Amino acid sequence: MHRAVTLLASIAALAGGIDPATASDLQVSGFATLGAAYTRSDELEFARVGIDAPGGNRVDTGPDSVLGLQFGWQAGNGSGAVLQLVTRETQRGDYTPRPALAFLSHSLNPALTVRAGRLRSPFFMLSDTADINYSQPWVRPPVEVYGLNPFTDMDGVDLLYRSRLGDSFIELHPYFGTSRIPVIGGGRGHLRRLRGLTATLERDEFSFSASHAEAELSVIRTSQSYQDLVESWNIPPALQARLSGKGAHASFSSLGMQWDDGRWRVIAELARMKASAFTNSATGAYVSVGRRFGALMPYVGLARQRQDEPIADPALANSDMSANALAAFNRSRNQAQRSITVGTRWDLTPHAALKAEFSHIDTSRDAHGTFIARGDPFAPGLDDRNINLLSVSVDVVF
Repeated sequence: MHRAVTLLASIAALAGGIDPATASDLQVSGFATLGAAYTRSDELEFARVGIDAPGGNRVDTGPDSVLGLQFGWQAGNGSGAVLQLVTRETQRGDYTPRPALAFLSHSLNPALTVRAGRLRSPFFMLSDTADINYSQPWVRPPVEVYGLNPFTDMDGVDLLYRSRLGDSFIELHPYFGTSRIPVIGGGRGHLRRLRGLTATLERDEFSFSASHAEAELSVIRTSQSYQDLVESWNIPPALQARLSGKGAHASFSSLGMQWDDGRWRVIAELARMKASAFTNSATGAYVSVGRRFGALMPYVGLARQRQDEPIADPALANSDMSANALAAFNRSRNQAQRSITVGTRWDLTPHAALKAEFSHIDTSRDAHGTFIARGDPFAPGLDDRNINLLSVSVDVVF
């Protein structure tokens, strides 16, 4: 937080020195989404892990609704600043505005730019526009992939190198920093010494991206339900250290492609999260195909996430009681599921779109999927479910 405040002060000082003659270099834009998700389940509620808190009603506006305002300024010497303020429901259930972007940039030459401050974490192909729902065909990016890594931004430094390669453009994006998020129910997650590289290749209607990152992972859980589980079920300290603590190693890799010829839009992505403790290791993938008919674009998508390794192996427990507790904890944190989604996007104006989609979701055995129990989060019998999810949204940019 101290870093963000310091950076915002620097940007404010920079903006305060803008001469009226250069006021045209100041750009203001924004985006907003009003969305709602509905499921008939009495026992499970939909939640985007790392984005919002579980809703208390069957109709939940928290997962997708967002409001953002961005200020950008460019100087004649290649320097610039960007500040993006976003408000949306957080994992704590509030709507406190926060700087999603707050960085200074400088172009070292026409191909190379350095940036420092609050930046997007470029883990996924669509990370840069993850909050700008208007830019995407769906109500939300497929949670089977985008739920793998909830750290959406970072405080640090990056380089952007963009150059022509024959008939194509290539962009290399190395980065280094830290990232923090709150944990649902109480606590925090932290990536330290985050470093990674993203490469993007663009040619005509086709684009391809590849990314890899590594970091030191900490997850401190302080919720009452977690404390009750640990104390009531006598989980030994050695296993508690795998559920909550500091110093785990985490890595994340992804591959993505897009093809858009003006009529058809095809998007596919594959990603894997691997951690030595505190969260499960999992792999996710999706493919989406849309076809434009004037202002309408119906689409269909298939997605799946599978668990590669649980947070902790119940076989390592020292009693049946603690083994059952570990199994319940693993189940509540396992997002493994498969889904099929059909939907339609209707571009009302060049700056507004209405979307509606229906998803049929099969959660895996020993997994709650992207749902959270309405009561006891560790209650048995909430896995291996068939759940229907209806989502609608209105997205605008201005």
